[in-house]
Amino acid sequence: MNNDFPLLSLTQPEIAARRKDKPRRPELPPEILARRQEIASRLIPKVKNLSRQLKQMSDKERKSTLIKVEHDIPISLSGTGLKPVAESTEKFTLAVLRTDNLEQLEIKLDEFGSGALKKGHAPNETLAYLNNIQEGDPKDRLCQLFFEQYETLIQQEWIICEIEMMSLQQGKNQQRQELVEIRSSLQKVFANGIYGNIFEHEEIKGTCRAVVRCTGKIFQRLVEEKEWRTKIFWFDARPEFETFYTIYQNFDIQTLGRFISPPEEAPIVCIVDSGVTVGNPFLQPVVRENLLHSFLRSAPDNPYDEHGHGSGVASLASYYALNGYRDAENEGKVWIASARVLDENNQLEDEEPRLFSRVLAEVVETFVPLGVRIFNLSVGIINRKWNAEAKRTVPRRSWIARTIDRLSREKDIVFIISAGNISPQDVRDYINNGKLYPQYFIDEEARIIDPSQAALALTVGSIVPDTLITGRVGSEMAIAEQTQPSPFTRCGPGISGEIKPELVELGGNYLVDESGAVRTNLGTNVVMANYQITPAITHDSGTSFAAPRVAHKMARILGDLQSFDLPHISAPLLKAFTINSASYPTANGNFDQFRSDMHKVDSKYWLNISGYGQPDYFRATECDSYTAILFFQGDIIPNTVAYFDIPVPVCLSDTGRGIKRLTVTVVHAPQVQRWGLERYLGTTLKWRVFRGNVDREEIISAMSVEDDENGDTIDLPKELKFDPGVNLRSRGTVQHAVYEWNIHKQEYSDNFYTLAVAAYEKWGRQNPDQVPYAVVVRLEDTTQQAPVYTEVQNLLEIQSQIRI
Repeated sequence: MNNDFPLLSLTQPEIAARRKDKPRRPELPPEILARRQEIASRLIPKVKNLSRQLKQMSDKERKSTLIKVEHDIPISLSGTGLKPVAESTEKFTLAVLRTDNLEQLEIKLDEFGSGALKKGHAPNETLAYLNNIQEGDPKDRLCQLFFEQYETLIQQEWIICEIEMMSLQQGKNQQRQELVEIRSSLQKVFANGIYGNIFEHEEIKGTCRAVVRCTGKIFQRLVEEKEWRTKIFWFDARPEFETFYTIYQNFDIQTLGRFISPPEEAPIVCIVDSGVTVGNPFLQPVVRENLLHSFLRSAPDNPYDEHGHGSGVASLASYYALNGYRDAENEGKVWIASARVLDENNQLEDEEPRLFSRVLAEVVETFVPLGVRIFNLSVGIINRKWNAEAKRTVPRRSWIARTIDRLSREKDIVFIISAGNISPQDVRDYINNGKLYPQYFIDEEARIIDPSQAALALTVGSIVPDTLITGRVGSEMAIAEQTQPSPFTRCGPGISGEIKPELVELGGNYLVDESGAVRTNLGTNVVMANYQITPAITHDSGTSFAAPRVAHKMARILGDLQSFDLPHISAPLLKAFTINSASYPTANGNFDQFRSDMHKVDSKYWLNISGYGQPDYFRATECDSYTAILFFQGDIIPNTVAYFDIPVPVCLSDTGRGIKRLTVTVVHAPQVQRWGLERYLGTTLKWRVFRGNVDREEIISAMSVEDDENGDTIDLPKELKFDPGVNLRSRGTVQHAVYEWNIHKQEYSDNFYTLAVAAYEKWGRQNPDQVPYAVVVRLEDTTQQAPVYTEVQNLLEIQSQIRI
């Protein structure tokens, strides 16, 4: 929480810097402009000469030819028929041919030399800084150190270096396939380890950087042979730090810095799993030893982890991520309690078997009186998928999920549950059967597993942290790109067809090799604490390790809200703040590509894979001059409508066409049926938002007669169209949507906006119980011009004075 802008507090705004105007294109110096015909006349013969050389080559030779473009400052090669294969330096650019010749460059040079000026600018005038163009020297691809030491390097027995490979194909899939083929060709040159090896490699946007070890003679072949000149476009010396693979292999706990315990008042997360090893150096500072309990009848006095799963989950819940580098500090933010419910085989005990639902009830009854509000359950029942086939062949019961929902409401707690994993073998089968990533997510067998369909719990899927591949790997390729859903993450929907999972976090990736085998890898796995004291760390992948990262963020949000001195923080409010903070990854465009790929299969199904996005602890409670967060928690009577005044200030009309954003999250905790699923929730909610120029009485008249089953078809006055739409978001207990707009007309703020929340009784009860619910609204001006925070607070203060 930003102490300068606490929730619903009035503060002075900060002044945003003016937006910079679009820079004007600089004019050429007059002396160069006067010589442009001379410059063109000098360069055109050089281009023609190189064109003649290229025409004498075979098509294969021409495609393998590297072109060196020399210049005084970097120039644009757009439309010249040349494609840069690496970032330009100040003095030269390496490029390959897009076409069979350089005629396009000749034409551009001729236009530069003789074309008419427009507003003082010559056509293609950056070509004034072109000095020379010629066939490149293969050693132009060497870093400076390798260039200087080349003759020595090729005489060495072994060389370790980094190389960058590039695909010249157009499509994304074609690029990745070509990179696989290049690595396969390298493996053949290396004779599968006799003359070299490929170790770590990582793909980004049609390129691949890899660590290789090879003999000096092979290194010379890769540099000089024409076949490799446009496949490997850069050779670089190894940086002066270890690869992660080496760090992991040589990890020594003694080289780390301090381990710091959470503050005494920090919230507690209970890990319901295989137990926790308190002696592990990562866990010892963050585990409350008096909150370690075993619920195994065969080992009631042994709460410690004998498998490893629980310890790894616990470390991520406290730290979010471990730092294994030399002298690194690891500071726990969350205290850990542990309920051991699984044995040394990570299974329920065979002796004196119990219902898992009863075990969970006992866990909650034990820990809630001790101050625990958040329970992490990274345990799924792999033989109980929540799909159509299971519903047809198995009685429609979900005892564990029902128990979780009942306990969540009765005890006012939050369960965070992993969505479950698709096995490497199943992913391989999908691929072999022509169901490629991410399209195979729509398959019934890819559904979430019990109890992750629990309606009042938050279910967590996984996204990819990166595509780094470590070890001796060559043809392997990461299946998903960074920030895309992990290939193993399971998909919703939930019990009532609602969006599940609601959130995603970093959980790992799968690799596939040219034979079709699918596996995990240290580089793409999640690093966590081991259940053994030595080695202290281990690694794995799965939604099991994404869930505790959500638990970590939720616990920190709880801590922020506790510092705000609220008399009580309900479970619906805690979930609402966490969900409201979520967003989809925007960096590198990978997530947008995934969403586009899924849209071709089913326009909205991607929501059942990635939910509402990745939560952000800082964003959850952080206001600033341009952002205001408002919240409410209470109870609603079924078959009534609650109308909230949402202040949206008129100052937004001064921000031009920049994006304004309104994010609304409504969470409720209804009773759930103990049998049947058709009316699983005793009460459902539905909310809508209207601008300030829509009459409140008109809204009340429409909402009071709305049919909750066919809400999308009713003509409501000027309702704002949030995404997701009202029908999809209203199916579950967590309802979250975003509305963005560009132009804010002054009349939109004639009055407060209206948020109308309607509650519907579903079981026909005459006097149903009130339903706990919470609302979190975030209003932000992305242009950072309007003093939103101050204006919202002024409007709320005026409103409170009027009501007194």
